[in-house]
Amino acid sequence: MFMRKYLLLSACLLLAASYSRAVIRTVSNSPSTLAQFNTIQAAINASNSGDTIYVHGSPNAYTNFTLTNKHLVILGPGWSPNKNLPFTASVPGFTITGASCANTEIQGMVFTSTIISNASHPDTLRFIRNYFQGLNIFVNEGGVTYNGYLFEGNVFDNSEVNGTGSTTYQNFLFQNNYFYETGCCVASSIGSFTNSVNVLFNHNLWFGPGASTRDCFTSNCRFLTITNNIFVRRDAANSNSFSTFNNNITFNCGSNGDTAWIRNSNVNGGGNIAAQNPQMVDQAAVNAGTNNALNDFTIAAGPANNSGSDGKDIGLLFDATGSLNWTNSRGSRLPFVFSMNIINPTIPVSGSLNVQVEARKNN
Repeated sequence: MFMRKYLLLSACLLLAASYSRAVIRTVSNSPSTLAQFNTIQAAINASNSGDTIYVHGSPNAYTNFTLTNKHLVILGPGWSPNKNLPFTASVPGFTITGASCANTEIQGMVFTSTIISNASHPDTLRFIRNYFQGLNIFVNEGGVTYNGYLFEGNVFDNSEVNGTGSTTYQNFLFQNNYFYETGCCVASSIGSFTNSVNVLFNHNLWFGPGASTRDCFTSNCRFLTITNNIFVRRDAANSNSFSTFNNNITFNCGSNGDTAWIRNSNVNGGGNIAAQNPQMVDQAAVNAGTNNALNDFTIAAGPANNSGSDGKDIGLLFDATGSLNWTNSRGSRLPFVFSMNIINPTIPVSGSLNVQVEARKNN
């Protein structure tokens, strides 16, 4: 058993080393997986800016952590890793404090409580392929400018990015995200982005309950650019004004939401399609408000097919090459051990142990 654990850890470390040249630290709170640390906080405390922390999937939730004036890469296995033991790395929440945290990347984690970045805030944070469940992400330090945030390939499950009206949000990109909201935990998906400069929502899926509609925005969002999105039972006009809409499609969003680009002083930039079925493969599940980010959201035909401003389908991206493929968003970009089989569990004296390891990676 010890040799098996050692081989598994060695394989993971070898694969991880190809991902980054920085010092790599491993974390696991499960006795069945060897790692250097059993809490994320301990690994952070031991790390220097530029280091990478790999958090193993575990049947046990990890404890909250705080990152202060260090820029790190923190990698989990993804919100639904496609492997034989599909454990996630689940954490209630975390706090990022200090300008020197700029360029931190959080990828492949599951968060179930509040995330805070509102004291001596850092810029250029990247949140990639995470699952946010029933929580607020606070970016609401007052009277400052937040710059260069990326939210890509994430699941927002009744979760909100919450700003404040006295702050400027500049060069934000929300791309290839799944925004599901029923009103059980938050008021909307985006709040208080009142002073927005180059804030782009591109190729996202927004949907809500199986009946009625839910707002996308709250608390006076303004000056957004909204491009290539699908909206099903989500109203993008309420609490959103002076925003430019290009090549979006709406369905069952109500009389206000179906034509959000001509409401509330918003701007119709062209290519928008009102009140038509996007015809995703699992459109019936979306219409019913079924919250399953593993459904098939591809589009083979219909009004959303090849109708984006970039010639691609409106909605989530399914690029065959590169990292922007929703099918791959369930797992982080870190290579991983998919399976390991011991060929000869009974070993004669002076014999050899034969182990077959299959490794994979997501683009």
